[in-house]
Amino acid sequence: MHSRSVGRGPGVLRALASVVLGLAGAAGNTGCYSDSCAESYLCEPEPSPCDGDPTTATALDMCGVFVSEQGDDNGPGTKDAPVRTLQRAIGLAAHVRRNGQAPTRRVYACGGLFEEAISLPQGVDLWGGRLCVGGDWSYGGPLDGPNPLTVIAPPVGIPVRVLGGDDAVVAGDDATSVIFGVRAVAADASANDGKSSIAMILEHGARAIVRGSEILAGDGKDGEPGEDAPRFRASAGEVGNDGVDACTANVTPGALPVVTVCDDGIESTGGQGGDGGLGTGSDGTSGLPQPIGTPNDRGSAGTSASSMPCTDGGRGAAGTSAERAAGAAGAGLLDMDGWIGVRGEDGKPGGVGQGGGGGGGGKGHDPMRDPMNACAAGRPQGGASGGSGGSGGCGGKGGKGGDYGGASIAVVALKGSDLTVDASTVLGAKGGNGGVGGTGQWGGLGADGGRRGRGAATETSRGCDGGFGGDGGRGGDAGGGLGGHSLGIGSVGASVAILERATVSPGQAGKGGPGGNASAESTYGTGGNGIQQFWYRFDEQDPEPPR
Repeated sequence: MHSRSVGRGPGVLRALASVVLGLAGAAGNTGCYSDSCAESYLCEPEPSPCDGDPTTATALDMCGVFVSEQGDDNGPGTKDAPVRTLQRAIGLAAHVRRNGQAPTRRVYACGGLFEEAISLPQGVDLWGGRLCVGGDWSYGGPLDGPNPLTVIAPPVGIPVRVLGGDDAVVAGDDATSVIFGVRAVAADASANDGKSSIAMILEHGARAIVRGSEILAGDGKDGEPGEDAPRFRASAGEVGNDGVDACTANVTPGALPVVTVCDDGIESTGGQGGDGGLGTGSDGTSGLPQPIGTPNDRGSAGTSASSMPCTDGGRGAAGTSAERAAGAAGAGLLDMDGWIGVRGEDGKPGGVGQGGGGGGGGKGHDPMRDPMNACAAGRPQGGASGGSGGSGGCGGKGGKGGDYGGASIAVVALKGSDLTVDASTVLGAKGGNGGVGGTGQWGGLGADGGRRGRGAATETSRGCDGGFGGDGGRGGDAGGGLGGHSLGIGSVGASVAILERATVSPGQAGKGGPGGNASAESTYGTGGNGIQQFWYRFDEQDPEPPR
């Protein structure tokens, strides 16, 4: 029997005397006290029959709830009448029993297969691998022995989730769950995202000791390719309007501009044609939008006729083609559902083509300078007007980024949780490869400028043509998705202890997805490879646990 020495002050000794006498009266001659008046002792209580090592402690009805593949969930969960499912047993163990006794906070589970995902409030123990034949419910043996562990292997979902915070208030803030004699096996791509495979999650603030168990993740799924932009070209420009012929008015109006409105609201406008006049015409206007940089084609306005004929509007500048977007980078995030990866960047849209410049206007009869009539006597004498420029084509849409490959993580420990791994095997498997980025769309073609108005007897009386609209730029190809991680343990703001007898190992990480429309030699736009480590600490991104 263990004892603890108590101080010797007279007041303390007098107070302890009654305690000692009370203990002596209750325990007969077995009370812990001394014949010396200078020293007294207090006895520690006998250990509970429910305490002890899971490999040797006797399984009693008073200590826990019993569960077997052959049980019945309508039963009380005793050794003679076990329940059928682990979650039913956990619920009974976590709550006050019918006779008013405190919760047992322990589940004894037979060796065998349980195809269910469980949620375990912290402080509720799960002691699996029990030998149920014959009714003794003793522990079956080591991991590599002939007796099976309790296998938790749902077809979908995360096999084991340890609850913390408000979800585990029944167990107390400082309680710790002991998970023993269990083999948690996650199916491939069975997490909530349909891509990752995670065998166990410790939620925010949860505390658990994994001992004498196996925690095994399955393979992650390859990421889906990013969506390609449409295969057909983006919207083409509008053909410019024609100018008005000479000799139809003293001032012939220039052709009105045409406008192409693209899906993103950006417009391409052909320049207006110059007016035809008597002594001189007017210049056309430049196409819009203004080009970026100093391209050869600038959609310049045509000049009007004076002593020389007018000039045509200039061709509009082509829209800028977008480059391939960057591949996915970074580690991603851990949350209540597991891991959130990173998609490749979407391709940027191509630039809209500039509208062509409007053609210059011609000049007609000027009796002060030109005694020759350009137009027949008695008719209006104005020269022809210029055609408007054609509008440019719209820019192509960008492709969508490749999706991330699913991760394979045996245990995820979230912020504030506390995990200890002892004499157990914790293994990641294969992470999925990232998806390829989508391809961009070709830009729309620029349209022809409007035709000039026809002239009369003199060359300077005709109008000039509007310029061609510029072609739209090609949309950018997208980046590839991130490869899925392969981790034994992934944690964020958690306390993790891996003891000497534990084996924690990764499998094979997934490769990053290639960029859209990339050659085998090109690496730009390729997503990052997944992380392959026995334990990886993620950056803290969420300062508060989600509710």
